[in-house]
Amino acid sequence: MRRLQHDRSYRAAFARAFGGGIDASTVSRALASYVRTLRSGNAPIDRWRNGDMAALSPSARRGLSLFIGPANCVSCHVGANFTDEQFHNTGIAARTARSVEAEDPGRARVTGQVQDAGAFKTPTLRDVSRTAPYMHDGSLATLEGVVAFYDGGGGANPNLDADIRPLHLTLEQRRDLVSFLDALSATPLRPGGRAAKTKA
Repeated sequence: MRRLQHDRSYRAAFARAFGGGIDASTVSRALASYVRTLRSGNAPIDRWRNGDMAALSPSARRGLSLFIGPANCVSCHVGANFTDEQFHNTGIAARTARSVEAEDPGRARVTGQVQDAGAFKTPTLRDVSRTAPYMHDGSLATLEGVVAFYDGGGGANPNLDADIRPLHLTLEQRRDLVSFLDALSATPLRPGGRAAKTKA
């Protein structure tokens, strides 16, 4: 809040929107208003789950089999939003999050527990093809880079999640996983939840 309060443009925007200053209440209301604008639906995976067998390409179907099978992505990316809402150490922060005192210690910043150093909350994979760069620190530029990172077993460190291990995927399997991840991106929705028409 202090950072926002020192910014002239934010002070003016909050005054216009809420008729007052920047405090916990107005910041919460602003964030809630923004979150309500985030809509996702009608992705190829949704259409496929609803019976449209043509909604997923053969490559995306193979990627789905890898996702829920040998690659075991579903151990963390589960459910309708493709997240278990838990904290995991994938090794992406292994260079800096070796202790609670690290610059970016992850969950350990809150818990103070060394075993939580480098653990970050599993993000949703909804619309993931539209949200580059990837990982909590934006260190991977492409989905191909993300798949390669996990294929290599993440980043070695003492707190690495037990489910992170080398996958030994072929190049085609990596491509299939990326095709599946692309199928998690939705057709943009208009306010009210109706799918927007797209030009062919």
